[in-house]
Amino acid sequence: MEQSGQAQRLRRPLRALASLIALALVPAPDAAAADHRQENKALVRRYLTEVLGAGKLDKLDEIVAKTFVDRTPGAPALRGPAAARQAQQRLRDLFMKVEYDPQALIAEGDQVAARYVVLATPKPERGGPPPPLLLNGVALFRVSAGRIQEVFVLNDQIGLLRQLGYTLVPPGGDSPPPSAAAPHPPASPPR
Repeated sequence: MEQSGQAQRLRRPLRALASLIALALVPAPDAAAADHRQENKALVRRYLTEVLGAGKLDKLDEIVAKTFVDRTPGAPALRGPAAARQAQQRLRDLFMKVEYDPQALIAEGDQVAARYVVLATPKPERGGPPPPLLLNGVALFRVSAGRIQEVFVLNDQIGLLRQLGYTLVPPGGDSPPPSAAAPHPPASPPR
């Protein structure tokens, strides 16, 4: 009997040690979720810089889901990579160079929020090349199965119009004073 008592006393610490080892080998759910969020952020960064910024629209098929939806107000009703391709083609019809610089990416669950700056150089008309335009934007992406499923984009359209020389006039009012109509310097340029 004495031997079985000693064996039981030895088994208890061994079982506790085995439980600790098992816990250490299984990743915590938060660690797995953090890895998933990092992967989603990397995908969105790649979409903005390597695909859109570099103009490699053929890579959209690798990054954007076939059921992709652009939920931006006024976006065409197209789905899949064709939706992103059409929007980017319209930009490239107006600008000779378009660069995206992600300033911040925040991920939570299957969502990635991106704050970015776009540097767009208009196609030259008569004379020399026009100065580049800076556009601040925020987009909310939903990522699933390693592909972008949907996006909702908000860009600073008023800032863009001011850079193009447009003046905002309040309804029923006179033109604003010249100092208020002058374009404001854009936010930080792309790195």
